[in-house]
Amino acid sequence: MLKRIIIPLIVFTLLLGTLALRPNAVLAQRDTTAIPGVWTNAVLIRNTSETAAAGVRIDFYQGSSLVLSYPAPSAPALNIDANGLLNVFIPDLSQLGRGQYSAVVSSNQKVAVSVQISSVDQITAPWTAFAYEGVDAANTAQKLFFPAAMKSFYGFFSEVVIQNTSATTATTLTADFYSATGTKLNLIPIQLGTLAANGTKTYATSDALFTSLPSGPTGSFGMVVNSSATNIAGIANVWRTTPTNMSASYNAFISGSRTAYAPNLMNRFYGFGSALSIQNVDQTDTAVGTVTYSGGGIERFSLAPNASIMFLQFNRNTTEGQTIPSGNVNGTFSAKIEVTSTGGSIVAVVGYSRSPELNGGAILGDYAYYNCPSQPTPKVIVPSVMSNFYGFFTNISVQNTGDPTYIQLTYQDGKTWRTPAPIPTNGIANFNHLAKNPNNPFGSVRTSTAAIASAVDVNGNPTTSPLVVLVQHNTDPSVLGYKGRIPGDYLHVFSGTPMQ
Repeated sequence: MLKRIIIPLIVFTLLLGTLALRPNAVLAQRDTTAIPGVWTNAVLIRNTSETAAAGVRIDFYQGSSLVLSYPAPSAPALNIDANGLLNVFIPDLSQLGRGQYSAVVSSNQKVAVSVQISSVDQITAPWTAFAYEGVDAANTAQKLFFPAAMKSFYGFFSEVVIQNTSATTATTLTADFYSATGTKLNLIPIQLGTLAANGTKTYATSDALFTSLPSGPTGSFGMVVNSSATNIAGIANVWRTTPTNMSASYNAFISGSRTAYAPNLMNRFYGFGSALSIQNVDQTDTAVGTVTYSGGGIERFSLAPNASIMFLQFNRNTTEGQTIPSGNVNGTFSAKIEVTSTGGSIVAVVGYSRSPELNGGAILGDYAYYNCPSQPTPKVIVPSVMSNFYGFFTNISVQNTGDPTYIQLTYQDGKTWRTPAPIPTNGIANFNHLAKNPNNPFGSVRTSTAAIASAVDVNGNPTTSPLVVLVQHNTDPSVLGYKGRIPGDYLHVFSGTPMQ
């Protein structure tokens, strides 16, 4: 039986993105992204089985129409060895014309999928990049939650891309928006129209459909999208065009939990700062809880149903206990987000940026979002690792949520990389795959691979400490193929996949 992974948005090379701010635009829905750029992308598929090969097929849709089955139905399925990785570079599929597509990946084994989208190969700006995770069919629903929706919020806009997972039934979509206090910002649901079977549409806050929503300093809110008839999948894209182009992406949520983890937060860490957005997805009870940083500082929140709040990790000293650490040594840390009230259920995302205020006024493009994991496991799948690879390298941040333990990466070729000492509870280990890092097992060899992050003892034997993982692809002047297009946003960031 083939399992399905839904990919709500794939933007292909030669797609000419429309500008975010078109004064005469009156759009209820889009067939293309609002983010400026000329895009290319890759779909990375990791077979999570440790014993069996996977047979994989990909169906590509434009709107609701099937335009390509890859491989052809008469051909054998793509084969991915146990623990193997397949990188499908979309421009290599000559059967697809220019345009924006969605896709469904089907496999006879459970697979983990990540999508990496970039315009940095283009000769002219904008040079931006973002990444997100494919949505397992089991993680779709008739209600989607987006903790960080924005409308001209310090120049940031967002859009949601919604895919109908039914192959036979159309559905009607509506959207609601909530302030940090839980106030519903639209008096009646905003009508998003009909979404055909297998269809995908894009809805941008810069469009006239959302004229009634607040903008500017109050233009940050929680968003809920409802489907009348079928399960849907979705992602949110966030972008800015001034003072430079930046883009990011994260996955929609269908449910929450009482605990979530932020494996990597930053405060003036090589010019980076982070923002943590938390949404209460409980439809009845208020969520009261805490954000506890690995250094000991605490933030507190109280969120009405559907409300969302944003905590900045820079330029603030309002935490209880230890202030948030900063700088190139101490300015990277983790956090545990926890509901302490009887009711309430939360989801969370983290945004990164290198803003001018943290970089002496310099304009830099780096920007990304990631979904905060809520299900730690002793083994976590890392779908993609790059070392000295066409301008990119990978940093893997592993947060230990249990008892102190060593953490080890095991790569496809059997190489391992283990921390020299146990990682404390809620501590993080960073595995930086720069060639100039003497601990990088690949050295200067150009490498694209995958890995498993494991909790182990000093001899490499498994322990039971649960982990969560963050994967960050970025660039550096020391990396082979570095393009040096500054300011540019090269960040691809997404969470690892728990190994069941």
